[in-house]
Amino acid sequence: MIDFGIIGKRIKDRRIEIGLTQEMMAEKLDLSISLISRIERAVVKVSLETLGRIATLLEVTPSFLIDGTSTNSSQYLRGEIAEILSNFNPNKMKFTLAITQLIKDFEND
Repeated sequence: MIDFGIIGKRIKDRRIEIGLTQEMMAEKLDLSISLISRIERAVVKVSLETLGRIATLLEVTPSFLIDGTSTNSSQYLRGEIAEILSNFNPNKMKFTLAITQLIKDFEND
């Protein structure tokens, strides 16, 4: 199973990063603004063809958008977790580690 929510978030984040609005993106791809919005919110599953066109426009590889999005993969959500953690100060990191350790210990019981 693919988590299209992650793909949509990556598309939106990259779109914003390079200074495109949904309107600009829709125009360049000859798609509707509502379709871009629905892709970013994972209301629809983006086709491989459209995903390739989006990746080209956003100047990323399709794998950048889809790697780690399979819920069966050991890499699932690692990038998103790493991104969140990269903005944490040392105290938040320690707190997060403590919570994670509690979850791990709970699973081992």
